[in-house]
Amino acid sequence: MATALHQAQAIGDRVTASPLRWIQWTPPQAQWLRSPAPRKLLRAGNQQGKSWAAMAEVIWRCLGTHPHYPTRAPPIEAWIVCTSWAQSVAIMGKFWELCPRDHLRVSTTFDLRNGFGKDNPAVVFLNGSLVRFRTTNQGPEALAGATIDYVAIDEPCDPSTYRELDKRVMRRAGAIGITLTPINRPCEWLRALVDAGVVTEVHARLTEGNLTPAGARGPLCLLDGTPMDQAWIDDLRAKTPPVYAPVVLDGEWETRPEGTFFKCFDRDKHLNGAVRLDPARAMVRWVLGIDYAAADRAYGQVAALSQVQQYEDEKGRKQELVYLVDLVAMPGIATSEAFAAEVVNMLGRHGVRWRELASIYGDNPVASRWVEKSNLLTSRAIAREIGVAINALTPRILNAKEGQASSGTMDAGCRYLYEGLAAGRIVLHPRCELMAKALETWDYTRDHPLKDAIDAWRYSVKDYIFRPNAIARNTVRFR
Repeated sequence: MATALHQAQAIGDRVTASPLRWIQWTPPQAQWLRSPAPRKLLRAGNQQGKSWAAMAEVIWRCLGTHPHYPTRAPPIEAWIVCTSWAQSVAIMGKFWELCPRDHLRVSTTFDLRNGFGKDNPAVVFLNGSLVRFRTTNQGPEALAGATIDYVAIDEPCDPSTYRELDKRVMRRAGAIGITLTPINRPCEWLRALVDAGVVTEVHARLTEGNLTPAGARGPLCLLDGTPMDQAWIDDLRAKTPPVYAPVVLDGEWETRPEGTFFKCFDRDKHLNGAVRLDPARAMVRWVLGIDYAAADRAYGQVAALSQVQQYEDEKGRKQELVYLVDLVAMPGIATSEAFAAEVVNMLGRHGVRWRELASIYGDNPVASRWVEKSNLLTSRAIAREIGVAINALTPRILNAKEGQASSGTMDAGCRYLYEGLAAGRIVLHPRCELMAKALETWDYTRDHPLKDAIDAWRYSVKDYIFRPNAIARNTVRFR
């Protein structure tokens, strides 16, 4: 037993010391990594190992040990370009997992919160190669001036950023590798480069074959051990809105939605007036979402009140039961005072006081020639209605479109609601007839008369849509 334990520990040490030697790549990953094209794209759906391949390419180039074709001899400088700081830290984590530590300077440290540091994060190899982690939030001007050898772009950027990065590698005849799912930003410019032959691409649809490494007995698994087989794929497709499925699952170029968005909604299944969330099982939180429209829309001002109970499923993953309990829906031109009175009345119907709400998220300020709406004006009206000073109103109404994961919030929120409805974890009280009509008719357009109701509901559950472990990661298959 001691010998077997020692041998297992030795194998683990070898894998940790040089992870890239032991990875079994999926067919799309392998095809992309073997391509010597100076501009290449790996296009696939979410969570299919694109970033792992991107990090492998960077590490091999920095070490000068690319297994498939010769690259510039080290030392080199490479950039890993992400959209946001949060995404950048996640990518740093993948880089750290794959990078052979004995090839890095001993001063290199990594932590889950700040990655390689907030101030110009970088990694230096013993051979002098340098990797910098950059974000595109500050615009292409922040990327100007440098001359580098390689750029890894993870997820879509805008064409001006790409043009700036292309200039950075021109002097040294460098290369650019792009890995992405074409969502959250327009990608027509990149598609044109692919069609023109400027960028060579590998497109990977979500199939069991594309998730099965060469020589492996089966497909990759999630971290909880769930195999990413055909049954898992079928379940994922059933829970993904048809509008998004071609892009987020199969990596297709962005398409326009057609027909009703919430095709999974079923009145017989999702309208239930007898739901009672048991606080003995887990804490039940009251949450409120508010949407504003200054225009004269019949249902332009909506407040959605929900109960949320978070729990762990049989595999230890966090999930939520969401029960839409009640709604306030008023014309867009209704005053903040009238709206606040209806919101307080709604809370009173359920014995809930304002201070007992776990969170409140509201829309951006809006204004027209008739009226102005904002979280501040609503807060003042609520404070007057319940008889407290505005500074004493707690919790505050937070902006649903600021802070964590503000970009792409509509897509993520709608996917969250769709998946919860499809899985039976989200239900509505029959008094929420307006929301039922919204779910039956909303076609993903911004001018739909009931869009504001959908927005208010997804604002109410923002804290759960963007929780850190909302998306399950897949494992890397080692030989």
